[in-house]
This record gives sequence, structure tokens and C-alpha cells, in this order.
Amino acid sequence: MRIRFWKSILFVFFFCFLAAAFYFFNLRIFLADYYYNRTLLTEDWPEVLAAYQKVFLFQPAEPFYHQQFALDLDWGLKFYQSDESKMKVLDLAVSQMEKIEERERSYSVAIYLARLLAHRADLSRVQGDFAKAEQAFVQAAMLAPQMARVYTDWCQLKVYEQEWEQAREMCQRAFHLYPPLDHPQMNQEHRGLVAVEMVGLYENLGEIYVNLGDYDKAESMYRQILKFVPLSRPDIWKKWGDVYYLQGDLDGAIEKNFHGYTLKPRDPFWSLTLALLYRGKGDEESARFWAENILRLDPGNKQAKTLLDKLGV
Repeated sequence: MRIRFWKSILFVFFFCFLAAAFYFFNLRIFLADYYYNRTLLTEDWPEVLAAYQKVFLFQPAEPFYHQQFALDLDWGLKFYQSDESKMKVLDLAVSQMEKIEERERSYSVAIYLARLLAHRADLSRVQGDFAKAEQAFVQAAMLAPQMARVYTDWCQLKVYEQEWEQAREMCQRAFHLYPPLDHPQMNQEHRGLVAVEMVGLYENLGEIYVNLGDYDKAESMYRQILKFVPLSRPDIWKKWGDVYYLQGDLDGAIEKNFHGYTLKPRDPFWSLTLALLYRGKGDEESARFWAENILRLDPGNKQAKTLLDKLGV
């Protein structure tokens, strides 16, 4: 009888041990992964946040989830209007990344953390925040000194900081580390990723050269971007037009902005830009035409009405 009793006790103990082991080593992983996948299936921000609460309930120490939550917090900034609110969200994202133990911080963790800090510095405009982001890029570069993306993002920090010479230096370092797009060892997916990063690099270089007054190089940067994305980035035509405008060449600015208009003819922005350029040139008839075109697209547009009043219509 006593033997049977102890067997029952051992059986219960063994069953509890197996159940606990299953929960801690299998079920918790399964549940955390389940709720993480829920974040991928919705763009409803409150639902994303609620799902992450469940993820961290079951897997509070997994670096991957901390990193992904920080990236989603960065993505969720579009739901907040004020810079103060955005900075609070970024602080939360940074704190999530900093929960990852130093020994488990890979290159990807280091570079994502640096990007978040750079974004926050751009919003706060506080020199101490720029210095903290700078140090984060130093650490990322120590982990992966030959990764072009480190210097591309570091360049972005310097653009935020308006340190144009340092920004150019970082962009040029990145540029020399990217492989040529016709490299035989690159597959189509890798080639596409490199092209996307190089578009961002050329765009930063364009802004840098504009601010350094080197308009020829700025123009060549925007021309390179349009070789990569000839149809999907009409805003580049505006930036290219600005290069001509800053040199007093209104005809060149009009030509470039008209290219942007042909890509998005129903966007009143382009008609307004062309109206203002023609007015600056002294061609009031053309300015009137484009201002009236704004009202055809957006009848309540106050800027177009004001411009037409100034033109005597």
C-alpha cells in the first residue's frame, strides 16, 4: 500500500516536472511566437502594442523580440503628431534595445540602436543626443568596420546635425564599400537591397553638395537616383529643380518640376510649384494657368486663391 502511495507521489511529481519543462521550453516559445506573428498581421497600432505585451510575458529576455519591438515602435511614430510624443516613443524603443545584454548585441542590434538615437537627436536638436548617437555609430563600426550601411546611416546623422563636410566624408566611405551592382556573386534580391541603400546615399549626397554650394555634383547625384527609380520618386525632380533655382536658373527649375508634374499630375503641389516659378520669372499668364489648374484639382486651395488675387484675377 505504502509503495503504491509513493509511486503515485512520484508519478504526480514527474508529471508536474514534465508539464513545467514543456511550458518553459516549448509552450512559452510557441505562445511568444504566436503573438509576435499577430503583430505582423495587423497595422492597427493598439493591437500591435497589446500583442507585444503578450510576447514579453512569455519571452521577456529574447533579444530578437526586443529588437523587433523597437523597430515597430519606430515605425509607429507616424501615429503621433508632436515631436515630444515621438521622442517618448523613441526613448521606449531605445530602452528596449538596451535591455539586450552587451554580450548578445550583434551588429544588427548596434546599428538599429544607433539609428534610433540619430532619429531622436534629429527631433530634440540637443547636442548631447547627437553625441550619444555618434558614440553608438562608433560602436557599430567597431563590430563591422567594412559594412557600408554603418557609414550610410552615420552620414544621415551628420546630415541631421548639418555637419556637411563630415557627412560627405561618411557618405564617401560608404560609397567605396558598396559592391558594384553588376557583381557576379550578387543575386537579384541582394542587388535590389544594395540599390535601395545607394538611392538613400545619393540623396544624402545631393543635399550635402547643395549645402556646400557644389551644384554640379548635387545635380549628378539626383541624376544617379533617377537611373535607379525613374518613375517612383517624383520628389527627386523637385530637389533637382531646386539646384537650378538656387543658381537663379528659373527655366531649368521649371523644366525639372514639370517632369515631376507629369509623374503625378493630380497632385496640386506640382501645379503650385510651377505657378510660383512662372510668377518669379515674370510670366504671369503661365502662372495664372497653373494656379487655375490647382483649383481644378483642389477647389478649396487657399494658396491658389491667394496667388490668383495677387495676379489680379
